[in-house]
Amino acid sequence: MPITRNVTLDIMRTVAIVLMVIFHFAYDLRFFGWVDWSVPNGPGWKQFRYVILSLFFLSVGASLVFAHHQRVDLKSFAKRIMWIVVWACVISLFTYWFFNSHWIFFGVLHFIAVASVLCLPFARYPVMACFIGIGIITLFLTNVVTSKWPFNLWELGLPSSPNDYVALFPWVGVVLLGIGVGHMFIKGIDPCASLKLSTKITFLGRHSLAVYVLHQPLFFVTLGSVYWLSHSVM
Repeated sequence: MPITRNVTLDIMRTVAIVLMVIFHFAYDLRFFGWVDWSVPNGPGWKQFRYVILSLFFLSVGASLVFAHHQRVDLKSFAKRIMWIVVWACVISLFTYWFFNSHWIFFGVLHFIAVASVLCLPFARYPVMACFIGIGIITLFLTNVVTSKWPFNLWELGLPSSPNDYVALFPWVGVVLLGIGVGHMFIKGIDPCASLKLSTKITFLGRHSLAVYVLHQPLFFVTLGSVYWLSHSVM
């Protein structure tokens, strides 16, 4: 029996991508010196980012279930991962050029690619996924494993304070919990189904990769142009 779209999952993705766009816009305003907000690691902003990542990675786990709960489709999985890796590399090159000492070597897309590969074997086993996910989060919260693992094991010449760094611990655990959420969704649990939202409202969430890749270059071109014009007139 085919599974229709889950409204709650679409809303989760949409809220996550909208909040991330807001977060990055605030960061860019600070980058160009128009505000003095403590983005991204100041009080409030750090917690805001945690909310965004939690929604994103729960959605990643749930999406693995929707795509592979009956059988693992390696062809479609490999194709999607390939595109994510390509765009992750583009982002690394872009940020190396503009930010240099803070370039993104393991950001959201890098993490999603790696976490998807690690978590795919558990897509059909929600109980195991949740237990392992809770274990990974516990290891992080008890400081058994740090957020820098495994990049702290070698001298790689990576930036000490990169932009948009996403740690394997604890976030892989959140993706695994998302697998548990996904299995609830495919059983018909959809708290937001009664909202009967237009698909236009969740358009951004259903095209989150494209939005994620495009919004920062657009912000930089727009804000950079305004910054250049404002300073050239002075």
